[in-house]
Amino acid sequence: MRLSSLTQAVALITATLLLTACGDDSDITTDIIDGTPPLLTTDSNFSSGYSAVAAVFVSGQVQDQDDIRYVTYTLNGKAPQSITVDTNGYFNDRILLDLGENHITLAATDGAGNIMRSTKNIYLGDTVAAGGSHTAALHDGQLYGWGRNNYGQTGTAYTSTHTDIMGHPEIPMLMNNAPKNLKSIKFNQNHSLAIDDKGQVYSWGNDTYGQLGRGQANRHSCVKAADCRLDISAIAGIDNAVMLTAGYNHNLVLTKDGSVWAFGANAQGQLGNNTAIDSSIPVKVDFSAAEGVGHIIQVVASSSSSYALDDKGQVWGWGSDASANLGRGRTCDKANNCININSKPMRINVIANDLSNGTTQQAEKEIVTQLAAGKDHVLALTNKNSVYAWGLNASSQIGYNGIDFKNTANAWASIITTPTKLPWFTDKEVRRVYANGNASYALLDDVASNTSNTPAADGILYAWGMFGETDGKGKTIYENLDEPTNKLSSLKNIDNMAMGTMHLIAHEKPFNQNNGIPFDNRTLFTWGWSFEGSLGNENTSHTWMYNYPIPVKLPS
Repeated sequence: MRLSSLTQAVALITATLLLTACGDDSDITTDIIDGTPPLLTTDSNFSSGYSAVAAVFVSGQVQDQDDIRYVTYTLNGKAPQSITVDTNGYFNDRILLDLGENHITLAATDGAGNIMRSTKNIYLGDTVAAGGSHTAALHDGQLYGWGRNNYGQTGTAYTSTHTDIMGHPEIPMLMNNAPKNLKSIKFNQNHSLAIDDKGQVYSWGNDTYGQLGRGQANRHSCVKAADCRLDISAIAGIDNAVMLTAGYNHNLVLTKDGSVWAFGANAQGQLGNNTAIDSSIPVKVDFSAAEGVGHIIQVVASSSSSYALDDKGQVWGWGSDASANLGRGRTCDKANNCININSKPMRINVIANDLSNGTTQQAEKEIVTQLAAGKDHVLALTNKNSVYAWGLNASSQIGYNGIDFKNTANAWASIITTPTKLPWFTDKEVRRVYANGNASYALLDDVASNTSNTPAADGILYAWGMFGETDGKGKTIYENLDEPTNKLSSLKNIDNMAMGTMHLIAHEKPFNQNNGIPFDNRTLFTWGWSFEGSLGNENTSHTWMYNYPIPVKLPS
Protein backbone atom coordinates (compact mmCIF):
# COMPACT_ATOMS: atom_id res chain seq x y z
CA MET A 1 0.00 0.00 0.00
CA ARG A 2 1.48 3.38 -1.00
CA LEU A 3 0.86 6.15 1.52
CA SER A 4 0.31 9.57 -0.03
CA SER A 5 2.30 12.58 1.11
CA LEU A 6 -0.92 13.79 2.68
CA THR A 7 -1.19 10.64 4.78
CA GLN A 8 2.46 10.79 5.76
CA ALA A 9 1.96 14.39 6.90
CA VAL A 10 -1.05 13.38 8.97
CA ALA A 11 0.92 10.53 10.58
CA LEU A 12 3.66 12.96 11.57
CA ILE A 13 1.16 15.44 12.92
CA THR A 14 -0.53 12.75 14.98
CA ALA A 15 2.75 11.51 16.38
CA THR A 16 3.81 14.97 17.55
CA LEU A 17 0.32 16.23 18.47
CA LEU A 18 0.83 19.28 16.30
CA LEU A 19 -2.67 18.88 15.01
CA THR A 20 -3.17 22.40 13.74
CA ALA A 21 -0.19 22.37 11.34
CA CYS A 22 -1.92 20.84 8.35
CA GLY A 23 0.05 22.81 5.74
CA ASP A 24 -1.26 22.66 2.17
CA ASP A 25 -2.90 19.24 2.50
CA SER A 26 -6.33 20.61 1.72
CA ASP A 27 -7.97 17.21 1.20
CA ILE A 28 -7.30 16.11 4.81
CA THR A 29 -9.50 17.65 7.51
CA THR A 30 -10.10 16.77 11.15
CA ASP A 31 -12.64 17.22 13.91
CA ILE A 32 -10.66 16.88 17.15
CA ILE A 33 -12.18 16.16 20.58
CA ASP A 34 -9.64 14.19 22.66
CA GLY A 35 -6.58 15.50 20.85
CA THR A 36 -5.81 12.51 18.64
CA PRO A 37 -7.85 11.81 15.50
CA PRO A 38 -7.67 8.37 13.86
CA LEU A 39 -4.98 7.76 11.28
CA LEU A 40 -6.58 7.11 7.86
CA THR A 41 -4.46 5.67 5.04
CA THR A 42 -5.54 4.67 1.53
CA ASP A 43 -3.76 3.24 -1.47
CA SER A 44 -3.13 5.19 -4.67
CA ASN A 45 -6.41 4.09 -6.26
CA PHE A 46 -8.23 6.68 -4.15
CA SER A 47 -6.96 9.81 -5.87
CA SER A 48 -8.32 12.79 -7.73
CA GLY A 49 -8.43 12.82 -11.53
CA TYR A 50 -10.23 11.36 -14.52
CA SER A 51 -11.61 7.83 -14.27
CA ALA A 52 -12.16 5.23 -17.00
CA VAL A 53 -14.18 3.14 -14.54
CA ALA A 54 -17.63 3.88 -13.08
CA ALA A 55 -16.42 3.08 -9.58
CA VAL A 56 -13.45 3.85 -7.38
CA PHE A 57 -11.92 1.03 -5.35
CA VAL A 58 -11.19 2.31 -1.84
CA SER A 59 -8.71 0.20 0.09
CA GLY A 60 -6.73 1.09 3.18
CA GLN A 61 -6.48 1.04 6.95
CA VAL A 62 -7.70 3.15 9.84
CA GLN A 63 -5.88 3.18 13.20
CA ASP A 64 -6.53 4.82 16.54
CA GLN A 65 -5.11 4.62 20.07
CA ASP A 66 -8.51 3.57 21.42
CA ASP A 67 -11.11 2.25 19.04
CA ILE A 68 -12.68 3.01 15.64
CA ARG A 69 -16.38 3.68 15.70
CA TYR A 70 -16.98 3.63 11.96
CA VAL A 71 -15.74 4.60 8.47
CA THR A 72 -18.11 6.23 5.98
CA TYR A 73 -18.06 7.93 2.61
CA THR A 74 -20.23 10.66 1.13
CA LEU A 75 -20.67 11.11 -2.63
CA ASN A 76 -21.79 14.43 -4.10
CA GLY A 77 -23.49 15.54 -0.90
CA LYS A 78 -25.67 12.44 -0.55
CA ALA A 79 -26.26 10.62 2.73
CA PRO A 80 -23.15 8.96 4.25
CA GLN A 81 -22.65 5.27 3.48
CA SER A 82 -20.90 2.80 5.77
CA ILE A 83 -17.68 0.97 4.88
CA THR A 84 -16.94 -2.35 6.58
CA VAL A 85 -13.73 -2.39 8.64
CA ASP A 86 -12.15 -5.65 9.86
CA THR A 87 -10.61 -6.26 13.30
CA ASN A 88 -7.22 -4.97 12.14
CA GLY A 89 -8.67 -1.75 10.78
CA TYR A 90 -8.45 -2.74 7.11
CA PHE A 91 -11.22 -1.84 4.69
CA ASN A 92 -11.83 -2.57 1.02
CA ASP A 93 -14.89 -1.29 -0.83
CA ARG A 94 -16.02 0.29 -4.05
CA ILE A 95 -17.92 3.52 -4.57
CA LEU A 96 -20.10 3.79 -7.68
CA LEU A 97 -19.55 7.09 -9.48
CA ASP A 98 -21.96 9.47 -11.16
CA LEU A 99 -21.38 10.65 -14.71
CA GLY A 100 -19.14 13.73 -14.74
CA GLU A 101 -17.90 15.38 -11.54
CA ASN A 102 -17.77 13.39 -8.28
CA HIS A 103 -16.88 14.83 -4.88
CA ILE A 104 -16.05 12.02 -2.42
CA THR A 105 -15.23 12.37 1.26
CA LEU A 106 -13.93 9.40 3.24
CA ALA A 107 -14.34 9.84 7.01
CA ALA A 108 -13.02 7.77 9.95
CA THR A 109 -14.55 8.37 13.39
CA ASP A 110 -13.08 7.02 16.63
CA GLY A 111 -14.81 6.24 19.92
CA ALA A 112 -14.30 9.74 21.25
CA GLY A 113 -15.89 11.30 18.17
CA ASN A 114 -12.67 12.54 16.53
CA ILE A 115 -12.98 12.51 12.75
CA MET A 116 -10.33 12.30 10.05
CA ARG A 117 -11.53 13.04 6.50
CA SER A 118 -9.95 12.58 3.08
CA THR A 119 -11.62 14.25 0.10
CA LYS A 120 -11.07 13.52 -3.61
CA ASN A 121 -12.56 14.87 -6.83
CA ILE A 122 -13.02 12.33 -9.64
CA TYR A 123 -14.41 12.89 -13.13
CA LEU A 124 -16.15 9.94 -14.76
CA GLY A 125 -16.00 10.40 -18.52
CA ASP A 126 -13.68 11.47 -21.31
CA THR A 127 -13.50 15.10 -22.41
CA VAL A 128 -11.12 14.32 -25.30
CA ALA A 129 -11.60 11.76 -28.09
CA ALA A 130 -9.75 10.43 -31.15
CA GLY A 131 -11.00 8.13 -33.90
CA GLY A 132 -9.54 6.93 -37.17
CA SER A 133 -8.44 10.46 -38.13
CA HIS A 134 -10.91 12.74 -36.36
CA THR A 135 -10.51 14.34 -32.98
CA ALA A 136 -12.50 16.35 -30.43
CA ALA A 137 -12.51 18.01 -27.03
CA LEU A 138 -15.24 19.23 -24.71
CA HIS A 139 -15.19 22.63 -23.06
CA ASP A 140 -18.03 23.81 -20.82
CA GLY A 141 -20.18 20.99 -22.23
CA GLN A 142 -19.68 22.11 -25.84
CA LEU A 143 -18.15 19.98 -28.60
CA TYR A 144 -15.12 21.13 -30.59
CA GLY A 145 -14.17 18.82 -33.47
CA TRP A 146 -11.57 18.60 -36.21
CA GLY A 147 -9.97 16.20 -38.68
CA ARG A 148 -11.27 13.74 -41.23
CA ASN A 149 -14.88 14.39 -42.15
CA ASN A 150 -15.81 12.07 -45.00
CA TYR A 151 -18.75 10.72 -42.97
CA GLY A 152 -19.48 13.94 -41.10
CA GLN A 153 -17.85 12.33 -38.07
CA THR A 154 -16.50 15.59 -36.66
CA GLY A 155 -20.06 16.88 -36.21
CA THR A 156 -20.23 19.60 -38.87
CA ALA A 157 -23.52 18.24 -40.31
CA TYR A 158 -21.83 17.99 -43.74
CA THR A 159 -18.95 16.05 -45.33
CA SER A 160 -15.68 17.69 -46.33
CA THR A 161 -12.03 17.10 -47.20
CA HIS A 162 -8.83 19.07 -46.60
CA THR A 163 -8.77 20.11 -50.27
CA ASP A 164 -12.02 22.04 -49.85
CA ILE A 165 -11.49 25.78 -49.99
CA MET A 166 -13.79 26.44 -47.05
CA GLY A 167 -15.52 24.53 -44.29
CA HIS A 168 -13.16 21.65 -43.55
CA PRO A 169 -12.25 21.52 -39.83
CA GLU A 170 -8.45 21.35 -39.99
CA ILE A 171 -8.37 23.23 -36.69
CA PRO A 172 -10.87 22.94 -33.80
CA MET A 173 -14.35 24.10 -34.71
CA LEU A 174 -17.31 24.58 -32.39
CA MET A 175 -20.04 22.14 -33.44
CA ASN A 176 -23.13 24.30 -33.01
CA ASN A 177 -25.54 21.46 -33.83
CA ALA A 178 -24.30 19.38 -30.87
CA PRO A 179 -25.94 19.51 -27.43
CA LYS A 180 -24.42 22.12 -25.12
CA ASN A 181 -24.39 19.92 -22.03
CA LEU A 182 -22.11 17.03 -23.00
CA LYS A 183 -20.16 15.17 -20.31
CA SER A 184 -18.26 12.48 -22.22
CA ILE A 185 -17.25 11.66 -25.80
CA LYS A 186 -15.85 8.54 -27.47
CA PHE A 187 -14.69 8.04 -31.07
CA ASN A 188 -13.31 5.17 -33.14
CA GLN A 189 -12.70 4.71 -36.85
CA ASN A 190 -15.23 7.05 -38.55
CA HIS A 191 -18.05 7.30 -36.03
CA SER A 192 -18.66 9.29 -32.85
CA LEU A 193 -20.59 9.01 -29.58
CA ALA A 194 -21.41 11.37 -26.72
CA ILE A 195 -23.35 11.45 -23.43
CA ASP A 196 -25.08 14.53 -22.04
CA ASP A 197 -25.55 15.42 -18.38
CA LYS A 198 -28.90 13.59 -18.29
CA GLY A 199 -27.36 10.29 -19.42
CA GLN A 200 -28.73 10.52 -22.97
CA VAL A 201 -26.47 9.02 -25.69
CA TYR A 202 -25.91 10.70 -29.07
CA SER A 203 -24.24 9.39 -32.23
CA TRP A 204 -23.13 10.56 -35.69
CA GLY A 205 -20.81 9.62 -38.56
CA ASN A 206 -20.40 6.28 -40.32
CA ASP A 207 -23.39 3.96 -39.87
CA THR A 208 -22.62 1.17 -42.34
CA TYR A 209 -23.09 -1.59 -39.73
CA GLY A 210 -25.72 0.15 -37.63
CA GLN A 211 -23.01 1.23 -35.17
CA LEU A 212 -24.85 4.48 -34.44
CA GLY A 213 -27.75 2.58 -32.86
CA ARG A 214 -30.46 4.68 -34.48
CA GLY A 215 -32.19 2.09 -36.65
CA GLN A 216 -32.26 1.66 -40.41
CA ALA A 217 -34.34 4.64 -41.54
CA ASN A 218 -33.32 8.18 -42.51
CA ARG A 219 -29.63 7.57 -43.12
CA HIS A 220 -27.65 10.00 -45.26
CA SER A 221 -25.33 9.11 -48.14
CA CYS A 222 -21.68 10.02 -47.59
CA VAL A 223 -19.18 7.64 -49.22
CA LYS A 224 -21.84 5.20 -50.42
CA ALA A 225 -25.62 5.17 -50.39
CA ALA A 226 -27.26 5.35 -46.95
CA ASP A 227 -24.04 4.80 -45.00
CA CYS A 228 -23.92 7.68 -42.51
CA ARG A 229 -25.78 10.16 -40.32
CA LEU A 230 -24.79 13.80 -40.50
CA ASP A 231 -27.03 14.94 -37.66
CA ILE A 232 -26.03 14.57 -34.01
CA SER A 233 -29.11 12.89 -32.57
CA ALA A 234 -30.13 10.77 -29.60
CA ILE A 235 -30.23 6.98 -29.47
CA ALA A 236 -33.60 5.72 -28.31
CA GLY A 237 -33.94 3.03 -25.66
CA ILE A 238 -30.98 3.87 -23.41
CA ASP A 239 -31.44 5.91 -20.24
CA ASN A 240 -29.02 6.97 -17.50
CA ALA A 241 -25.85 6.15 -19.43
CA VAL A 242 -22.58 6.65 -17.54
CA MET A 243 -20.02 5.26 -19.99
CA LEU A 244 -19.37 4.73 -23.70
CA THR A 245 -16.91 2.58 -25.56
CA ALA A 246 -16.42 2.56 -29.31
CA GLY A 247 -15.21 -0.51 -31.18
CA TYR A 248 -14.33 -0.52 -34.85
CA ASN A 249 -17.88 -1.22 -36.04
CA HIS A 250 -19.80 -1.82 -32.82
CA ASN A 251 -20.32 0.09 -29.59
CA LEU A 252 -21.20 -0.54 -25.96
CA VAL A 253 -23.00 1.67 -23.43
CA LEU A 254 -22.98 1.17 -19.66
CA THR A 255 -25.91 2.50 -17.65
CA LYS A 256 -26.11 3.52 -14.00
CA ASP A 257 -27.74 0.22 -12.94
CA GLY A 258 -24.84 -1.82 -14.38
CA SER A 259 -26.64 -2.90 -17.56
CA VAL A 260 -24.68 -3.06 -20.83
CA TRP A 261 -26.22 -2.18 -24.20
CA ALA A 262 -24.65 -2.91 -27.59
CA PHE A 263 -25.29 -2.11 -31.26
CA GLY A 264 -23.58 -2.45 -34.63
CA ALA A 265 -21.65 -5.32 -36.23
CA ASN A 266 -22.10 -8.74 -34.63
CA ALA A 267 -20.55 -11.37 -36.91
CA GLN A 268 -18.40 -12.72 -34.05
CA GLY A 269 -21.02 -12.25 -31.34
CA GLN A 270 -19.46 -8.98 -30.11
CA LEU A 271 -22.87 -7.60 -29.13
CA GLY A 272 -23.15 -10.33 -26.52
CA ASN A 273 -26.86 -11.04 -27.02
CA ASN A 274 -26.51 -14.75 -27.91
CA THR A 275 -26.77 -14.12 -31.66
CA ALA A 276 -24.41 -13.31 -34.54
CA ILE A 277 -26.80 -10.88 -36.24
CA ASP A 278 -25.95 -7.18 -36.65
CA SER A 279 -28.25 -4.78 -34.82
CA SER A 280 -28.87 -1.12 -35.66
CA ILE A 281 -30.74 -0.60 -32.39
CA PRO A 282 -29.46 -1.22 -28.84
CA VAL A 283 -29.66 -4.79 -27.55
CA LYS A 284 -28.92 -5.79 -23.99
CA VAL A 285 -25.80 -7.86 -23.34
CA ASP A 286 -26.87 -11.19 -21.84
CA PHE A 287 -25.05 -11.93 -18.57
CA SER A 288 -27.55 -14.61 -17.52
CA ALA A 289 -24.95 -17.40 -17.84
CA ALA A 290 -22.15 -15.34 -16.24
CA GLU A 291 -22.01 -17.05 -12.88
CA GLY A 292 -20.92 -14.79 -10.04
CA VAL A 293 -20.93 -11.60 -12.12
CA GLY A 294 -20.97 -8.40 -10.11
CA HIS A 295 -22.13 -4.90 -10.92
CA ILE A 296 -20.51 -3.90 -14.23
CA ILE A 297 -18.35 -0.79 -13.83
CA GLN A 298 -16.44 -0.59 -17.13
CA VAL A 299 -16.90 -1.61 -20.76
CA VAL A 300 -14.26 -1.58 -23.53
CA ALA A 301 -14.34 -2.72 -27.16
CA SER A 302 -11.74 -3.77 -29.72
CA SER A 303 -12.11 -4.43 -33.44
CA SER A 304 -14.57 -7.32 -33.02
CA SER A 305 -14.45 -8.18 -29.31
CA SER A 306 -16.01 -6.73 -26.16
CA TYR A 307 -15.04 -6.68 -22.50
CA ALA A 308 -16.53 -5.75 -19.14
CA LEU A 309 -15.12 -5.27 -15.66
CA ASP A 310 -17.32 -5.83 -12.61
CA ASP A 311 -17.04 -4.44 -9.10
CA LYS A 312 -15.47 -7.67 -7.86
CA GLY A 313 -12.49 -7.07 -10.14
CA GLN A 314 -13.61 -9.83 -12.52
CA VAL A 315 -13.12 -9.50 -16.28
CA TRP A 316 -15.64 -10.76 -18.85
CA GLY A 317 -15.20 -11.03 -22.61
CA TRP A 318 -17.15 -11.98 -25.72
CA GLY A 319 -16.89 -11.71 -29.50
CA SER A 320 -13.88 -12.60 -31.64
CA ASP A 321 -11.23 -14.91 -30.20
CA ALA A 322 -9.15 -15.18 -33.39
CA SER A 323 -6.10 -13.62 -31.71
CA ALA A 324 -6.74 -15.19 -28.30
CA ASN A 325 -8.75 -12.07 -27.47
CA LEU A 326 -10.58 -13.95 -24.72
CA GLY A 327 -7.40 -15.25 -23.09
CA ARG A 328 -8.35 -18.93 -23.15
CA GLY A 329 -4.91 -20.31 -24.05
CA ARG A 330 -5.40 -20.69 -27.80
CA THR A 331 -6.54 -18.87 -30.91
CA CYS A 332 -10.03 -19.59 -32.17
CA ASP A 333 -9.48 -20.72 -35.76
CA LYS A 334 -9.84 -23.73 -38.05
CA ALA A 335 -6.51 -25.14 -36.91
CA ASN A 336 -7.95 -25.43 -33.41
CA ASN A 337 -11.33 -26.63 -34.68
CA CYS A 338 -12.94 -23.50 -33.29
CA ILE A 339 -15.83 -21.48 -34.72
CA ASN A 340 -15.07 -17.85 -33.98
CA ILE A 341 -18.45 -16.80 -32.60
CA ASN A 342 -18.65 -16.16 -28.85
CA SER A 343 -21.95 -14.43 -28.29
CA LYS A 344 -22.22 -14.46 -24.50
CA PRO A 345 -19.87 -13.06 -21.84
CA MET A 346 -17.34 -15.53 -20.43
CA ARG A 347 -14.98 -15.10 -17.50
CA ILE A 348 -11.34 -14.25 -18.27
CA ASN A 349 -9.07 -15.23 -15.39
CA VAL A 350 -6.56 -12.40 -15.56
CA ILE A 351 -4.66 -12.89 -12.31
CA ALA A 352 -3.19 -16.35 -11.64
CA ASN A 353 -5.48 -18.33 -9.32
CA ASP A 354 -7.74 -15.30 -9.07
CA LEU A 355 -10.66 -17.53 -8.11
CA SER A 356 -9.04 -18.22 -4.74
CA ASN A 357 -6.59 -15.44 -4.02
CA GLY A 358 -8.46 -13.92 -1.09
CA THR A 359 -6.58 -13.17 2.14
CA THR A 360 -7.49 -12.50 5.73
CA GLN A 361 -6.76 -8.82 5.33
CA GLN A 362 -9.22 -7.22 2.94
CA ALA A 363 -6.76 -4.67 1.56
CA GLU A 364 -4.26 -7.28 0.29
CA LYS A 365 -6.27 -8.99 -2.46
CA GLU A 366 -5.15 -8.16 -6.00
CA ILE A 367 -7.97 -7.36 -8.42
CA VAL A 368 -8.29 -5.79 -11.85
CA THR A 369 -9.29 -2.13 -11.60
CA GLN A 370 -9.19 -0.95 -15.24
CA LEU A 371 -9.18 -2.33 -18.80
CA ALA A 372 -8.05 -1.01 -22.18
CA ALA A 373 -8.31 -2.66 -25.60
CA GLY A 374 -6.55 -2.08 -28.91
CA LYS A 375 -7.38 -3.61 -32.26
CA ASP A 376 -6.87 -7.15 -30.95
CA HIS A 377 -5.02 -6.86 -27.64
CA VAL A 378 -6.12 -6.13 -24.08
CA LEU A 379 -4.44 -4.48 -21.09
CA ALA A 380 -5.59 -4.96 -17.48
CA LEU A 381 -4.37 -2.75 -14.62
CA THR A 382 -4.66 -4.01 -11.03
CA ASN A 383 -4.86 -2.31 -7.66
CA LYS A 384 -1.27 -3.43 -7.06
CA ASN A 385 0.03 -1.39 -10.05
CA SER A 386 0.56 -4.55 -12.10
CA VAL A 387 -0.37 -4.68 -15.79
CA TYR A 388 -1.46 -7.89 -17.50
CA ALA A 389 -1.99 -8.29 -21.25
CA TRP A 390 -3.11 -10.81 -23.84
CA GLY A 391 -4.01 -11.07 -27.52
CA LEU A 392 -2.20 -9.86 -30.63
CA ASN A 393 1.48 -8.98 -30.17
CA ALA A 394 2.77 -8.79 -33.75
CA SER A 395 3.80 -5.14 -33.29
CA SER A 396 4.95 -5.62 -29.68
CA GLN A 397 1.79 -3.93 -28.42
CA ILE A 398 1.95 -6.33 -25.47
CA GLY A 399 5.72 -6.33 -25.42
CA TYR A 400 9.13 -7.84 -26.19
CA ASN A 401 8.49 -8.54 -29.86
CA GLY A 402 9.83 -5.34 -31.39
CA ILE A 403 13.01 -3.66 -32.58
CA ASP A 404 15.38 -5.36 -30.13
CA PHE A 405 13.63 -8.64 -29.29
CA LYS A 406 11.92 -9.79 -32.50
CA ASN A 407 13.50 -12.91 -34.05
CA THR A 408 15.62 -13.53 -30.96
CA ALA A 409 15.45 -16.37 -28.46
CA ASN A 410 13.97 -13.98 -25.87
CA ALA A 411 11.21 -12.62 -28.08
CA TRP A 412 7.63 -13.00 -26.90
CA ALA A 413 5.17 -14.67 -29.26
CA SER A 414 3.16 -12.75 -31.85
CA ILE A 415 0.02 -13.85 -30.03
CA ILE A 416 -0.12 -14.05 -26.23
CA THR A 417 -2.84 -16.59 -25.55
CA THR A 418 -3.33 -16.10 -21.80
CA PRO A 419 -3.18 -13.02 -19.56
CA THR A 420 0.49 -12.39 -18.85
CA LYS A 421 2.04 -10.03 -16.33
CA LEU A 422 4.28 -7.40 -17.92
CA PRO A 423 7.58 -7.28 -15.98
CA TRP A 424 8.43 -3.66 -16.80
CA PHE A 425 5.78 -2.31 -14.43
CA THR A 426 7.35 -3.67 -11.25
CA ASP A 427 7.75 -0.86 -8.70
CA LYS A 428 5.99 1.64 -10.97
CA GLU A 429 2.98 3.74 -9.98
CA VAL A 430 0.48 3.31 -12.81
CA ARG A 431 -2.51 5.62 -12.91
CA ARG A 432 -4.14 4.38 -16.12
CA VAL A 433 -3.52 2.28 -19.25
CA TYR A 434 -4.64 3.03 -22.82
CA ALA A 435 -4.74 1.07 -26.09
CA ASN A 436 -5.93 1.36 -29.68
CA GLY A 437 -4.73 0.00 -33.00
CA ASN A 438 -1.43 -1.80 -32.44
CA ALA A 439 -0.09 0.48 -29.72
CA SER A 440 -0.31 0.82 -25.94
CA TYR A 441 0.30 3.62 -23.45
CA ALA A 442 0.55 3.89 -19.67
CA LEU A 443 0.14 7.04 -17.56
CA LEU A 444 2.58 6.96 -14.62
CA ASP A 445 2.98 9.03 -11.47
CA ASP A 446 5.94 9.55 -9.16
CA VAL A 447 8.46 9.11 -11.99
CA ALA A 448 12.01 9.76 -10.82
CA SER A 449 14.01 12.46 -12.57
CA ASN A 450 17.39 11.88 -14.21
CA THR A 451 18.85 14.69 -12.11
CA SER A 452 19.18 14.51 -8.34
CA ASN A 453 17.87 18.02 -7.63
CA THR A 454 14.63 17.60 -9.62
CA PRO A 455 11.58 16.14 -7.85
CA ALA A 456 9.68 13.15 -9.17
CA ALA A 457 7.02 13.97 -11.76
CA ASP A 458 3.40 12.90 -12.18
CA GLY A 459 1.42 12.39 -15.37
CA ILE A 460 4.20 10.92 -17.54
CA LEU A 461 3.20 8.92 -20.64
CA TYR A 462 5.03 5.76 -21.71
CA ALA A 463 4.42 4.17 -25.12
CA TRP A 464 5.07 0.71 -26.51
CA GLY A 465 4.09 -1.21 -29.63
CA MET A 466 3.79 0.57 -32.98
CA PHE A 467 5.49 3.97 -32.95
CA GLY A 468 6.45 5.97 -36.05
CA GLU A 469 8.01 9.25 -37.07
CA THR A 470 8.43 11.12 -40.34
CA ASP A 471 11.83 12.56 -41.23
CA GLY A 472 12.47 15.87 -42.95
CA LYS A 473 12.20 14.25 -46.38
CA GLY A 474 8.68 12.99 -45.71
CA LYS A 475 9.63 9.35 -45.12
CA THR A 476 7.79 7.70 -42.24
CA ILE A 477 9.61 4.95 -40.34
CA TYR A 478 7.84 2.74 -37.81
CA GLU A 479 9.51 1.19 -34.80
CA ASN A 480 7.83 -1.40 -32.65
CA LEU A 481 8.85 -0.57 -29.09
CA ASP A 482 9.57 -3.62 -26.92
CA GLU A 483 8.58 -2.10 -23.60
CA PRO A 484 7.12 1.15 -22.25
CA THR A 485 9.34 4.07 -23.27
CA ASN A 486 9.11 7.78 -22.50
CA LYS A 487 9.10 9.02 -26.08
CA LEU A 488 7.29 12.27 -25.21
CA SER A 489 9.65 13.69 -22.61
CA SER A 490 8.30 17.23 -22.94
CA LEU A 491 4.85 16.13 -21.74
CA LYS A 492 4.38 16.21 -17.98
CA ASN A 493 1.42 16.41 -15.64
CA ILE A 494 -0.93 14.77 -18.15
CA ASP A 495 -4.40 14.32 -16.72
CA ASN A 496 -6.03 12.21 -19.42
CA MET A 497 -5.69 11.31 -23.07
CA ALA A 498 -7.46 9.52 -25.92
CA MET A 499 -5.99 7.13 -28.47
CA GLY A 500 -7.13 7.07 -32.05
CA THR A 501 -6.06 4.36 -34.43
CA MET A 502 -2.80 6.18 -35.21
CA HIS A 503 -3.01 9.58 -33.50
CA LEU A 504 -3.55 10.82 -29.95
CA ILE A 505 -4.73 13.78 -27.92
CA ALA A 506 -3.80 14.56 -24.31
CA HIS A 507 -4.94 17.07 -21.73
CA GLU A 508 -2.35 18.65 -19.47
CA LYS A 509 -3.33 19.42 -15.89
CA PRO A 510 -2.37 22.93 -14.75
CA PHE A 511 0.58 22.72 -12.37
CA ASN A 512 -1.19 24.88 -9.79
CA GLN A 513 -4.12 22.47 -9.62
CA ASN A 514 -3.84 20.10 -6.67
CA ASN A 515 -6.87 18.20 -5.47
CA GLY A 516 -9.49 19.56 -7.83
CA ILE A 517 -10.06 18.67 -11.47
CA PRO A 518 -9.30 21.19 -14.23
CA PHE A 519 -12.37 21.09 -16.45
CA ASP A 520 -10.72 23.55 -18.83
CA ASN A 521 -9.69 21.57 -21.91
CA ARG A 522 -7.67 24.40 -23.38
CA THR A 523 -4.29 22.84 -22.54
CA LEU A 524 -4.29 20.22 -25.27
CA PHE A 525 -1.58 18.40 -27.23
CA THR A 526 -1.83 16.05 -30.22
CA TRP A 527 0.69 13.77 -31.92
CA GLY A 528 0.80 10.85 -34.36
CA TRP A 529 -0.56 10.56 -37.86
CA SER A 530 -1.56 13.86 -39.46
CA PHE A 531 -4.34 13.17 -41.94
CA GLU A 532 -7.11 15.53 -43.04
CA GLY A 533 -6.32 17.81 -40.08
CA SER A 534 -6.44 15.14 -37.38
CA LEU A 535 -3.85 16.95 -35.24
CA GLY A 536 -5.79 20.23 -35.22
CA ASN A 537 -2.89 22.43 -36.31
CA GLU A 538 -2.93 24.07 -39.72
CA ASN A 539 0.87 24.02 -39.93
CA THR A 540 1.23 20.23 -39.83
CA SER A 541 1.77 18.52 -43.17
CA HIS A 542 -0.88 16.18 -44.54
CA THR A 543 0.04 12.44 -44.34
CA TRP A 544 2.99 12.93 -41.98
CA MET A 545 3.67 11.29 -38.61
CA TYR A 546 4.47 13.73 -35.80
CA ASN A 547 5.59 12.05 -32.62
CA TYR A 548 6.28 15.17 -30.65
CA PRO A 549 3.46 17.06 -28.91
CA ILE A 550 1.74 19.77 -30.94
CA PRO A 551 -0.27 22.38 -28.98
CA VAL A 552 -3.91 22.69 -29.96
CA LYS A 553 -6.01 25.73 -29.11
CA LEU A 554 -9.77 25.81 -28.95
CA PRO A 555 -11.41 28.96 -30.34
CA SER A 556 -12.67 31.52 -27.85
